[in-house]
Amino acid sequence: MRAAAIAAEEQAKVRLSCYKDEQHRYVADISAEMVLTLQCQRCLEACRTELNTHSLLCIVWTEEASKDLPGSYDPLITGDVSNLHELVEDELLLSLPAVAMHEEDCSGGTPRDFGDLTSEIVEETVSPFSGLDGLLKASVETKGNE
Repeated sequence: MRAAAIAAEEQAKVRLSCYKDEQHRYVADISAEMVLTLQCQRCLEACRTELNTHSLLCIVWTEEASKDLPGSYDPLITGDVSNLHELVEDELLLSLPAVAMHEEDCSGGTPRDFGDLTSEIVEETVSPFSGLDGLLKASVETKGNE
């Protein structure tokens, strides 16, 4: 988590509930929230980001057993012992935004916007074949006079 964030404003608040469901499957219900400071990819300044995640994990011991789970459960394939700290950290990492940005426009109208440069700079381009146009007209006129 430290590699993904500039700073953590506070520790994660986690609610973990473990129980057996009606079919006697072991279930871990995890909810976590945390506030991080990430780097905004638009302005490259610090950006406050709130992470909220909720997962309903069914504990299974083999990948084969995970295929039989109902769609409401995500499988947690584990051995005899699981590290709950790593589990919560993984869930928070999965809830990170793909691209961290401020909610409001933070670019300040700088030329990083796509529309700014294209409307101001319009160069007149000269086609490399424009000289052939004159030759074609001259060729047509000479054939027409013969």
